[in-house]
Amino acid sequence: MSGKEWSQKSADELENYLGDKMILPGNEKYAECYQGWAATDHEPAMICLCANTADVQAAVVLAVKKNIPLSVRGGGHDWQGRSFINGGLVIDLTGLNTIKIDETAKSAVIGGGVKTIDLTKAADAYGLIPVIGTSGEVGVAGFTMGGGYGLTSPSNGLGTDNLLSAELVLADGSLVTASQTENPDLLWALCGSGGNFGVVTSLQIRLHEAKPVLSGFIMFALAEAEKVLRGFEELMKNAPDELYTLLSIRTVPDGGIFLLVTPTWYGDPEVGKPVIESIRQLGTPVMEQISASSMLGLMESFAPYIGNGRYRYLKTRWIAKLLPEVIDGITAAAARISSPFSIITLFYLHGKPTRVPLAETAFGIRDVHYTLLIATEWEPEDTGTSHIHKEWADDYFELTAPYSLPGGYPNVLGSENTNQISQAYGSNLQRLQLVKKKFDPDHVFNSIPLAR
Repeated sequence: MSGKEWSQKSADELENYLGDKMILPGNEKYAECYQGWAATDHEPAMICLCANTADVQAAVVLAVKKNIPLSVRGGGHDWQGRSFINGGLVIDLTGLNTIKIDETAKSAVIGGGVKTIDLTKAADAYGLIPVIGTSGEVGVAGFTMGGGYGLTSPSNGLGTDNLLSAELVLADGSLVTASQTENPDLLWALCGSGGNFGVVTSLQIRLHEAKPVLSGFIMFALAEAEKVLRGFEELMKNAPDELYTLLSIRTVPDGGIFLLVTPTWYGDPEVGKPVIESIRQLGTPVMEQISASSMLGLMESFAPYIGNGRYRYLKTRWIAKLLPEVIDGITAAAARISSPFSIITLFYLHGKPTRVPLAETAFGIRDVHYTLLIATEWEPEDTGTSHIHKEWADDYFELTAPYSLPGGYPNVLGSENTNQISQAYGSNLQRLQLVKKKFDPDHVFNSIPLAR
Protein backbone atom coordinates (compact mmCIF):
# COMPACT_ATOMS: atom_id res chain seq x y z
CA MET A 1 0.00 0.00 0.00
CA SER A 2 1.34 3.42 -0.92
CA GLY A 3 2.10 6.19 1.53
CA LYS A 4 -0.77 8.22 0.08
CA GLU A 5 -3.26 5.43 0.84
CA TRP A 6 -1.98 5.13 4.39
CA SER A 7 -2.14 8.89 4.93
CA GLN A 8 -5.77 8.96 3.79
CA LYS A 9 -6.91 6.52 6.46
CA SER A 10 -8.46 8.00 9.59
CA ALA A 11 -6.90 7.51 13.00
CA ASP A 12 -9.78 5.17 13.92
CA GLU A 13 -9.12 3.03 10.86
CA LEU A 14 -5.44 2.82 11.69
CA GLU A 15 -6.15 1.86 15.30
CA ASN A 16 -8.59 -0.82 14.16
CA TYR A 17 -6.03 -2.14 11.70
CA LEU A 18 -3.35 -2.45 14.39
CA GLY A 19 -5.82 -3.96 16.85
CA ASP A 20 -4.25 -6.12 19.54
CA LYS A 21 -0.75 -5.23 18.34
CA MET A 22 -1.07 -2.02 20.36
CA ILE A 23 0.08 -2.74 23.92
CA LEU A 24 -0.97 -0.19 26.55
CA PRO A 25 0.17 0.33 30.17
CA GLY A 26 -1.63 -2.17 32.35
CA ASN A 27 -1.62 -4.86 29.69
CA GLU A 28 0.13 -8.00 30.92
CA LYS A 29 2.45 -7.86 27.89
CA TYR A 30 3.51 -4.26 28.56
CA ALA A 31 6.27 -5.00 31.10
CA GLU A 32 7.63 -7.81 28.92
CA CYS A 33 7.80 -5.52 25.87
CA TYR A 34 9.28 -2.67 27.88
CA GLN A 35 12.69 -4.23 28.43
CA GLY A 36 15.96 -2.83 27.16
CA TRP A 37 19.62 -2.60 27.99
CA ALA A 38 19.28 0.40 30.31
CA ALA A 39 16.79 1.04 33.09
CA THR A 40 14.68 4.12 32.43
CA ASP A 41 11.84 6.02 34.05
CA HIS A 42 10.13 6.57 30.68
CA GLU A 43 6.59 5.31 30.32
CA PRO A 44 5.49 4.92 26.72
CA ALA A 45 1.80 5.57 26.10
CA MET A 46 1.66 2.57 23.79
CA ILE A 47 3.92 -0.03 22.23
CA CYS A 48 3.10 -1.29 18.75
CA LEU A 49 4.37 -4.81 18.10
CA CYS A 50 4.94 -4.67 14.36
CA ALA A 51 4.95 -7.96 12.49
CA ASN A 52 5.54 -6.56 9.01
CA THR A 53 6.16 -3.38 7.03
CA ALA A 54 2.44 -2.61 6.76
CA ASP A 55 2.19 -2.49 10.55
CA VAL A 56 5.06 -0.01 10.64
CA GLN A 57 3.40 2.17 8.03
CA ALA A 58 0.13 2.20 9.96
CA ALA A 59 1.85 2.99 13.26
CA VAL A 60 3.90 5.86 11.80
CA VAL A 61 0.89 7.50 10.15
CA LEU A 62 -1.19 7.07 13.31
CA ALA A 63 1.49 8.78 15.40
CA VAL A 64 1.75 11.66 12.93
CA LYS A 65 -2.02 12.10 12.67
CA LYS A 66 -2.43 12.22 16.44
CA ASN A 67 0.73 14.29 16.94
CA ILE A 68 2.17 11.60 19.20
CA PRO A 69 5.97 11.51 19.52
CA LEU A 70 7.41 8.18 18.42
CA SER A 71 10.51 6.10 18.90
CA VAL A 72 11.80 2.94 17.29
CA ARG A 73 12.85 -0.13 19.22
CA GLY A 74 15.20 -2.45 17.33
CA GLY A 75 17.73 -3.92 19.76
CA GLY A 76 16.76 -1.47 22.52
CA HIS A 77 20.45 -0.98 23.32
CA ASP A 78 20.53 2.72 24.16
CA TRP A 79 21.84 4.08 27.44
CA GLN A 80 19.22 6.85 27.62
CA GLY A 81 16.34 4.51 26.88
CA ARG A 82 15.40 6.50 23.79
CA SER A 83 13.90 3.38 22.23
CA PHE A 84 11.07 3.75 24.76
CA ILE A 85 9.83 7.31 24.39
CA ASN A 86 8.11 8.79 27.41
CA GLY A 87 4.42 9.40 26.73
CA GLY A 88 4.76 8.39 23.09
CA LEU A 89 4.34 5.49 20.70
CA VAL A 90 7.06 2.86 20.49
CA ILE A 91 7.37 1.12 17.11
CA ASP A 92 8.71 -2.27 18.18
CA LEU A 93 10.57 -4.00 15.35
CA THR A 94 11.57 -7.18 17.18
CA GLY A 95 9.05 -9.08 15.06
CA LEU A 96 10.88 -8.03 11.89
CA ASN A 97 13.64 -10.57 12.40
CA THR A 98 14.10 -12.37 9.09
CA ILE A 99 17.64 -13.11 7.85
CA LYS A 100 18.51 -14.17 4.29
CA ILE A 101 22.15 -14.95 3.55
CA ASP A 102 23.49 -14.76 -0.01
CA GLU A 103 26.64 -16.85 0.20
CA THR A 104 27.76 -16.01 -3.34
CA ALA A 105 27.33 -12.24 -2.98
CA LYS A 106 28.60 -12.31 0.64
CA SER A 107 25.67 -10.27 1.86
CA ALA A 108 22.61 -10.55 4.07
CA VAL A 109 19.15 -9.02 3.85
CA ILE A 110 17.77 -8.64 7.35
CA GLY A 111 14.74 -7.23 9.11
CA GLY A 112 15.01 -4.02 11.09
CA GLY A 113 14.68 -5.87 14.41
CA VAL A 114 17.53 -8.35 13.95
CA LYS A 115 20.11 -8.45 16.73
CA THR A 116 23.84 -8.86 16.18
CA ILE A 117 24.04 -12.32 17.75
CA ASP A 118 21.34 -13.65 15.44
CA LEU A 119 23.01 -12.33 12.28
CA THR A 120 26.39 -13.63 13.46
CA LYS A 121 24.97 -17.12 14.00
CA ALA A 122 23.25 -17.12 10.62
CA ALA A 123 26.36 -15.91 8.78
CA ASP A 124 28.62 -18.34 10.66
CA ALA A 125 26.82 -21.27 9.04
CA TYR A 126 28.14 -20.02 5.67
CA GLY A 127 31.66 -19.24 6.85
CA LEU A 128 30.92 -15.50 6.84
CA ILE A 129 30.83 -12.69 9.41
CA PRO A 130 29.29 -9.23 9.64
CA VAL A 131 31.15 -6.25 11.06
CA ILE A 132 30.10 -6.44 14.72
CA GLY A 133 30.92 -4.97 18.10
CA THR A 134 31.18 -6.72 21.45
CA SER A 135 27.50 -7.13 22.34
CA GLY A 136 25.20 -9.61 20.64
CA GLU A 137 22.14 -7.79 21.98
CA VAL A 138 22.77 -4.65 19.93
CA GLY A 139 20.40 -4.15 17.01
CA VAL A 140 22.18 -4.47 13.66
CA ALA A 141 20.34 -1.49 12.16
CA GLY A 142 21.27 0.97 14.89
CA PHE A 143 24.86 -0.24 15.14
CA THR A 144 25.33 -0.05 11.39
CA MET A 145 23.72 3.32 10.72
CA GLY A 146 25.31 5.10 13.69
CA GLY A 147 28.85 4.29 12.60
CA GLY A 148 29.60 0.84 13.96
CA TYR A 149 33.10 0.33 15.40
CA GLY A 150 33.55 -3.40 14.88
CA LEU A 151 36.03 -6.04 16.00
CA THR A 152 37.26 -6.42 12.41
CA SER A 153 36.86 -2.78 11.36
CA PRO A 154 40.56 -2.18 10.56
CA SER A 155 40.23 -4.91 7.91
CA ASN A 156 36.56 -4.65 6.91
CA GLY A 157 35.51 -1.07 7.56
CA LEU A 158 32.97 0.42 9.92
CA GLY A 159 29.48 -1.01 10.11
CA THR A 160 28.38 2.02 8.12
CA ASP A 161 30.81 1.15 5.33
CA ASN A 162 29.04 -2.19 4.88
CA LEU A 163 25.49 -0.91 4.44
CA LEU A 164 24.50 -1.71 0.84
CA SER A 165 20.86 -0.67 0.84
CA ALA A 166 17.86 -0.15 3.09
CA GLU A 167 14.08 0.08 2.97
CA LEU A 168 12.42 2.56 5.28
CA VAL A 169 9.02 3.98 6.08
CA LEU A 170 8.84 7.78 5.93
CA ALA A 171 6.61 10.01 8.04
CA ASP A 172 3.80 9.94 5.44
CA GLY A 173 3.76 6.13 5.52
CA SER A 174 5.48 5.69 2.16
CA LEU A 175 8.04 2.92 1.75
CA VAL A 176 11.24 3.96 -0.01
CA THR A 177 14.48 2.24 -0.97
CA ALA A 178 17.89 3.77 -0.32
CA SER A 179 20.61 2.32 -2.53
CA GLN A 180 23.27 3.35 -5.01
CA THR A 181 20.59 3.52 -7.73
CA GLU A 182 17.51 4.67 -5.76
CA ASN A 183 17.75 7.67 -3.45
CA PRO A 184 21.55 7.49 -3.19
CA ASP A 185 21.55 10.67 -1.12
CA LEU A 186 19.44 8.90 1.48
CA LEU A 187 21.78 5.89 1.55
CA TRP A 188 24.70 8.28 2.01
CA ALA A 189 22.94 9.89 4.98
CA LEU A 190 22.00 6.57 6.59
CA CYS A 191 25.69 5.66 6.59
CA GLY A 192 26.60 7.33 9.85
CA SER A 193 23.66 9.44 11.02
CA GLY A 194 21.37 6.80 12.49
CA GLY A 195 17.62 6.43 12.09
CA ASN A 196 16.98 10.10 11.40
CA PHE A 197 14.81 9.81 8.31
CA GLY A 198 12.31 7.02 8.86
CA VAL A 199 11.82 3.55 10.27
CA VAL A 200 14.27 1.14 8.66
CA THR A 201 12.39 -2.11 8.12
CA SER A 202 15.03 -3.94 6.07
CA LEU A 203 18.76 -3.66 5.38
CA GLN A 204 21.23 -5.29 3.04
CA ILE A 205 24.57 -5.79 4.77
CA ARG A 206 27.93 -6.80 3.28
CA LEU A 207 29.49 -9.88 4.90
CA HIS A 208 33.11 -11.00 5.04
CA GLU A 209 35.15 -14.18 5.22
CA ALA A 210 35.20 -15.76 8.67
CA LYS A 211 38.97 -15.92 9.10
CA PRO A 212 40.56 -17.36 12.25
CA VAL A 213 40.38 -15.10 15.28
CA LEU A 214 42.94 -14.78 18.06
CA SER A 215 41.61 -12.81 21.02
CA GLY A 216 41.20 -12.51 24.76
CA PHE A 217 42.59 -10.09 27.34
CA ILE A 218 45.83 -9.03 28.96
CA MET A 219 45.41 -7.52 32.43
CA PHE A 220 47.83 -5.02 33.94
CA ALA A 221 47.90 -3.48 37.43
CA LEU A 222 46.54 0.06 37.60
CA ALA A 223 49.99 1.20 38.78
CA GLU A 224 51.30 0.23 35.34
CA ALA A 225 48.52 1.93 33.39
CA GLU A 226 50.53 5.05 32.55
CA LYS A 227 53.48 3.03 31.26
CA VAL A 228 51.31 0.63 29.26
CA LEU A 229 49.17 3.35 27.71
CA ARG A 230 52.19 5.37 26.60
CA GLY A 231 53.77 2.29 25.11
CA PHE A 232 50.52 1.36 23.42
CA GLU A 233 50.31 4.80 21.78
CA GLU A 234 53.74 4.26 20.22
CA LEU A 235 53.13 0.63 19.30
CA MET A 236 49.90 1.30 17.42
CA LYS A 237 51.51 3.75 15.00
CA ASN A 238 52.44 0.72 12.89
CA ALA A 239 49.51 -1.53 13.74
CA PRO A 240 48.49 -3.93 10.94
CA ASP A 241 44.91 -4.00 9.67
CA GLU A 242 44.38 -7.44 11.19
CA LEU A 243 44.58 -5.99 14.72
CA TYR A 244 41.74 -4.29 16.59
CA THR A 245 42.25 -3.33 20.22
CA LEU A 246 40.08 -2.23 23.13
CA LEU A 247 41.54 -0.66 26.25
CA SER A 248 39.50 -0.50 29.43
CA ILE A 249 39.94 0.54 33.03
CA ARG A 250 37.50 -1.46 35.11
CA THR A 251 36.83 -3.23 38.38
CA VAL A 252 37.24 -7.00 38.29
CA PRO A 253 35.20 -9.41 40.45
CA ASP A 254 37.69 -9.45 43.35
CA GLY A 255 37.26 -5.67 43.68
CA GLY A 256 40.56 -4.52 42.26
CA ILE A 257 40.84 -1.92 39.48
CA PHE A 258 42.92 -2.94 36.48
CA LEU A 259 43.79 -1.98 32.92
CA LEU A 260 42.59 -4.60 30.44
CA VAL A 261 43.92 -4.69 26.90
CA THR A 262 41.65 -6.73 24.67
CA PRO A 263 43.24 -7.43 21.28
CA THR A 264 41.42 -9.15 18.42
CA TRP A 265 43.55 -10.54 15.61
CA TYR A 266 41.58 -11.36 12.45
CA GLY A 267 43.75 -13.55 10.24
CA ASP A 268 46.57 -16.09 10.44
CA PRO A 269 47.12 -16.75 14.19
CA GLU A 270 50.81 -17.46 13.69
CA VAL A 271 51.29 -13.98 12.27
CA GLY A 272 49.19 -12.49 15.06
CA LYS A 273 50.96 -14.12 18.01
CA PRO A 274 54.10 -11.93 17.92
CA VAL A 275 51.95 -8.81 17.46
CA ILE A 276 49.94 -9.64 20.57
CA GLU A 277 53.17 -10.55 22.38
CA SER A 278 54.42 -7.00 21.73
CA ILE A 279 51.36 -5.72 23.61
CA ARG A 280 52.03 -8.15 26.44
CA GLN A 281 55.54 -6.79 26.80
CA LEU A 282 54.29 -3.25 27.46
CA GLY A 283 54.13 -4.17 31.14
CA THR A 284 53.97 -7.10 33.52
CA PRO A 285 50.60 -8.86 33.10
CA VAL A 286 48.90 -9.99 36.29
CA MET A 287 46.61 -12.23 34.29
CA GLU A 288 46.07 -13.04 30.62
CA GLN A 289 43.93 -15.23 28.46
CA ILE A 290 44.56 -15.24 24.73
CA SER A 291 43.24 -18.07 22.58
CA ALA A 292 42.00 -19.01 19.13
CA SER A 293 38.30 -18.49 18.59
CA SER A 294 35.66 -17.63 16.02
CA MET A 295 33.78 -14.37 15.76
CA LEU A 296 30.66 -16.13 17.06
CA GLY A 297 32.61 -17.67 19.93
CA LEU A 298 34.16 -14.32 20.77
CA MET A 299 30.77 -12.61 20.89
CA GLU A 300 29.38 -15.35 23.12
CA SER A 301 32.36 -14.93 25.47
CA PHE A 302 31.53 -11.23 25.95
CA ALA A 303 27.87 -11.93 26.81
CA PRO A 304 28.26 -12.53 30.58
CA TYR A 305 29.82 -9.09 31.04
CA ILE A 306 26.95 -7.14 29.45
CA GLY A 307 24.03 -6.92 31.87
CA ASN A 308 20.59 -5.45 31.27
CA GLY A 309 18.37 -3.38 33.50
CA ARG A 310 20.81 -1.00 35.23
CA TYR A 311 20.75 2.78 35.05
CA ARG A 312 23.49 4.04 32.76
CA TYR A 313 25.21 7.32 32.02
CA LEU A 314 27.72 7.71 29.19
CA LYS A 315 30.00 10.40 27.89
CA THR A 316 32.12 10.10 24.78
CA ARG A 317 34.86 11.95 22.97
CA TRP A 318 37.08 11.49 19.94
CA ILE A 319 40.79 11.79 20.76
CA ALA A 320 43.65 11.95 18.28
CA LYS A 321 46.43 10.91 20.67
CA LEU A 322 46.89 9.63 24.20
CA LEU A 323 48.62 12.73 25.47
CA PRO A 324 50.12 12.60 28.98
CA GLU A 325 47.27 14.78 30.30
CA VAL A 326 44.69 12.30 29.01
CA ILE A 327 46.55 9.35 30.50
CA ASP A 328 46.99 11.10 33.85
CA GLY A 329 43.28 11.85 33.86
CA ILE A 330 42.44 8.20 33.18
CA THR A 331 44.50 6.97 36.11
CA ALA A 332 43.12 9.68 38.41
CA ALA A 333 39.53 8.88 37.41
CA ALA A 334 40.17 5.16 37.87
CA ALA A 335 41.35 5.73 41.42
CA ARG A 336 37.94 7.20 42.33
CA ILE A 337 35.75 5.05 40.12
CA SER A 338 32.17 5.47 41.28
CA SER A 339 30.74 1.99 40.83
CA PRO A 340 31.97 -1.59 40.35
CA PHE A 341 30.14 -1.50 37.01
CA SER A 342 31.72 1.75 35.81
CA ILE A 343 34.34 1.66 33.10
CA ILE A 344 36.60 3.87 30.98
CA THR A 345 37.07 2.43 27.49
CA LEU A 346 39.17 3.40 24.52
CA PHE A 347 38.58 2.02 21.01
CA TYR A 348 41.53 2.55 18.70
CA LEU A 349 40.57 2.96 15.05
CA HIS A 350 43.00 2.63 12.17
CA GLY A 351 43.21 0.73 8.92
CA LYS A 352 40.53 0.53 6.24
CA PRO A 353 38.02 3.04 7.72
CA THR A 354 40.71 5.72 7.74
CA ARG A 355 41.28 5.25 4.02
CA VAL A 356 37.66 6.06 3.14
CA PRO A 357 37.21 9.66 1.93
CA LEU A 358 35.29 11.74 4.48
CA ALA A 359 32.62 12.78 1.96
CA GLU A 360 31.83 9.19 0.94
CA THR A 361 29.49 8.67 3.93
CA ALA A 362 27.87 10.93 6.51
CA PHE A 363 30.14 9.58 9.27
CA GLY A 364 32.18 12.53 10.46
CA ILE A 365 35.71 11.29 11.10
CA ARG A 366 38.11 9.27 8.96
CA ASP A 367 41.42 9.99 10.64
CA VAL A 368 43.18 7.56 12.94
CA HIS A 369 41.69 8.17 16.39
CA TYR A 370 40.58 6.85 19.74
CA THR A 371 36.96 6.80 20.82
CA LEU A 372 36.76 7.43 24.54
CA LEU A 373 33.74 6.12 26.44
CA ILE A 374 33.22 7.08 30.08
CA ALA A 375 30.43 4.80 31.25
CA THR A 376 28.94 4.43 34.67
CA GLU A 377 26.22 2.05 35.81
CA TRP A 378 24.26 1.52 39.00
CA GLU A 379 21.45 -0.73 40.16
CA PRO A 380 17.83 0.55 40.06
CA GLU A 381 17.59 0.41 43.85
CA ASP A 382 20.56 2.82 44.13
CA THR A 383 18.90 5.84 42.52
CA GLY A 384 19.89 8.01 45.46
CA THR A 385 23.53 7.77 44.36
CA SER A 386 22.94 8.63 40.69
CA HIS A 387 24.43 12.12 41.11
CA ILE A 388 27.71 10.61 42.37
CA HIS A 389 28.09 8.43 39.30
CA LYS A 390 27.20 11.24 36.90
CA GLU A 391 29.64 13.64 38.56
CA TRP A 392 32.41 11.06 38.21
CA ALA A 393 31.76 10.74 34.46
CA ASP A 394 31.29 14.48 33.96
CA ASP A 395 34.53 15.35 35.75
CA TYR A 396 36.70 13.25 33.46
CA PHE A 397 34.68 14.29 30.42
CA GLU A 398 35.43 17.95 31.17
CA LEU A 399 39.08 17.24 31.90
CA THR A 400 39.56 15.76 28.42
CA ALA A 401 37.90 18.68 26.59
CA PRO A 402 41.13 20.57 25.74
CA TYR A 403 42.71 17.43 24.27
CA SER A 404 39.74 16.16 22.24
CA LEU A 405 38.60 16.45 18.65
CA PRO A 406 35.23 18.05 17.82
CA GLY A 407 32.19 15.79 17.93
CA GLY A 408 32.00 12.24 19.22
CA TYR A 409 30.63 8.80 18.39
CA PRO A 410 27.01 9.36 17.29
CA ASN A 411 25.80 5.95 18.50
CA VAL A 412 26.39 6.89 22.12
CA LEU A 413 26.06 10.68 22.20
CA GLY A 414 23.38 11.82 24.62
CA SER A 415 20.51 13.87 23.26
CA GLU A 416 21.61 16.78 25.45
CA ASN A 417 25.06 16.91 23.81
CA THR A 418 23.87 19.30 21.10
CA ASN A 419 27.27 20.82 20.36
CA GLN A 420 28.94 17.46 19.97
CA ILE A 421 26.11 16.19 17.75
CA SER A 422 26.43 19.20 15.46
CA GLN A 423 30.19 18.74 15.26
CA ALA A 424 30.12 14.96 14.89
CA TYR A 425 29.55 15.16 11.13
CA GLY A 426 32.15 17.81 10.39
CA SER A 427 31.98 19.11 6.84
CA ASN A 428 29.21 16.58 6.07
CA LEU A 429 26.68 18.36 8.30
CA GLN A 430 25.27 20.78 5.73
CA ARG A 431 24.63 18.04 3.18
CA LEU A 432 23.11 15.87 5.91
CA GLN A 433 20.70 18.64 6.88
CA LEU A 434 19.58 18.95 3.25
CA VAL A 435 18.78 15.24 3.14
CA LYS A 436 16.91 15.61 6.43
CA LYS A 437 14.86 18.47 4.99
CA LYS A 438 14.04 16.38 1.91
CA PHE A 439 12.95 13.16 3.64
CA ASP A 440 11.86 14.25 7.13
CA PRO A 441 11.19 18.01 7.04
CA ASP A 442 9.05 17.96 10.20
CA HIS A 443 11.69 16.16 12.27
CA VAL A 444 9.44 13.22 13.14
CA PHE A 445 12.50 10.98 13.52
CA ASN A 446 15.36 12.08 15.77
CA SER A 447 17.33 9.10 16.99
CA ILE A 448 20.42 11.30 16.86
CA PRO A 449 19.07 14.88 16.96
CA LEU A 450 20.33 16.97 14.06
CA ALA A 451 20.60 20.74 14.28
CA ARG A 452 17.85 22.33 12.18
